[in-house]
Amino acid sequence: MFVAQQAARSRVVRTTFVVACLIPCAVLVAWAGWRRTGAHRDQLVREWEGTLGMPLAVGRVKHLRPGALRLMDVALPDGRGGESVRVPWVEVESSATEVRIRLSELNGTPTAIAAAVRLARAWLDEPTRFDRNVVIDIGRFGFGAAETAGLAGMRIECVGAEAGRAIRLRAEPENGEWLVVQALAVAGVQGKRLSVRGQVATPVPLSAVAAALGWSAGAAGGTGLATLAGSIDADVGGGGWDGSFSAVLADVDLAAVTTAIPWHATGMARVDIDECRMVAGRVDSVRGRVVTGAGGIAQEGLEALVTSLGCRAGPGWRPAPRGTHIRFERGAASVEIDERGMRITAANQSALLVGADGSLLEPPVAAVSLSSVARALSSTTAPAVPATPMSGWLLSFFPFPATATPTPQTGPLPGTFRWIPPEPRASAPGAVGAGEPAARR
Repeated sequence: MFVAQQAARSRVVRTTFVVACLIPCAVLVAWAGWRRTGAHRDQLVREWEGTLGMPLAVGRVKHLRPGALRLMDVALPDGRGGESVRVPWVEVESSATEVRIRLSELNGTPTAIAAAVRLARAWLDEPTRFDRNVVIDIGRFGFGAAETAGLAGMRIECVGAEAGRAIRLRAEPENGEWLVVQALAVAGVQGKRLSVRGQVATPVPLSAVAAALGWSAGAAGGTGLATLAGSIDADVGGGGWDGSFSAVLADVDLAAVTTAIPWHATGMARVDIDECRMVAGRVDSVRGRVVTGAGGIAQEGLEALVTSLGCRAGPGWRPAPRGTHIRFERGAASVEIDERGMRITAANQSALLVGADGSLLEPPVAAVSLSSVARALSSTTAPAVPATPMSGWLLSFFPFPATATPTPQTGPLPGTFRWIPPEPRASAPGAVGAGEPAARR
C-alpha cells in the first residue's frame, strides 16, 4: 500500500514538473530562438513596410527590453538599385500612445529628405494609419556628403490633437532654429491646408530645400552649392502659397542659374530677400538685393538688359560682337517688385556692374514691366514671350498687370515696403516656400 502511494506521488510530481517547468522552459527557449532568426526579422520588416508604405532593409534585430528594439544596418531602398537612407542603427520603443525613435546619425541627402517629406505628409494626412504620436531623436545630422561627426542633433516631434496634427523640428540642443508644419482643416475649403512657420539661421543647401519642395531633378540640379537661410510664415493648399518669407541665398552660381535663359553669366552671387509676400501662389510683392563679385556676362545679355529693361550703358561699356564674354569686377542691385512692375537701383555703388574701365551698366531711370523682364530673359529672335522656361515661369509666378505701362520715375522711390516680424499665433507656427521655374516642371 505504501509503495503504491509513493509511486503515485512520484508520477504527480514528475507530471507537475514537466507541465509547470519543462514545457514552459522549452517554449521560452524556442520563442527566444525564433526572435533571433531571419524569419522573425523578415516578419517585422514586412509589418514596418506596410506601415511606412515604402521598402525597408534591416540587417539584424536586437530586443533590448519589452517594447524596445534596436535595428542594425537599416536602409530605405530607392527602387533604382540605390538607397534613400542608410543608418548604422535605429532604436524603436513603442507604447500605447507613442513611438520613440532614436537614430545614431542621419545624412540629409536630397533622396533622404524627399523620403522623409513623403512620410511626414502621410503622417499628417492619415491619422488612421499613423495612430500614435512619434518622437524622433537624431544624434548627429548633416547634409549631403558632409561628415556628421561633431554636428548638432535634431528632434522631430509628430503630435496629434483635436485641432489637427503638427510636426515640429528643432535643433538639439536648442539654438533658436525651428520649423513647424501643421495640417489645417479650413471650413468651406476642399482639401487640407498646411501652415508652415519657422526660422533657420544656419545655411541649408538649396538642393535639400528643392528636394523638400518636390522640384524636378533638372531644376534641383541648377541649385549647385547654393545655401539658404531665413524665416517663413505662410499657409499652402490647392490654391498655392499665402504668406510671407525672408531669405538669404549664398554661393549662387550664375552659370547654373543662367542655363535656363539664352545668354549666360559666370561668377558667384548672394541674394538677400528682405521680404516676399505671396497670395494664391503668386508673388504679391518682393524686396531684395543681389551682390556679386568678379565674373562675366555675355554681350547679348548686356544688350538685353539695356534694350528690354532700360538699363543704361556706363562709361566703361565697349562695343563687342555677340558671343563675347564681358568681364566685370563686381555688381550690385536693389530690386523691388509689385503689381506696378520692377524697380532697379544700384546698391551701395553708383553702377549695377563695374568693369576694369569703370561702370559697365547703370540702373534704369524708370520702373519696368514684368513683361519686359520676361523679354530680357527670352531669345532675342523669338517672336513673343514667354520664349524660355524661365520667362514663362516669371509671367505665371510674379505679378503681371493686364494694363498700365509704368510711368518713369526720378529720384528716390517711395519706401512702400516695410518688413514686419511675424507675430506668434495660437494655432501653430508656419513659414513659406515658393514656386519653381517652369524648367523645374
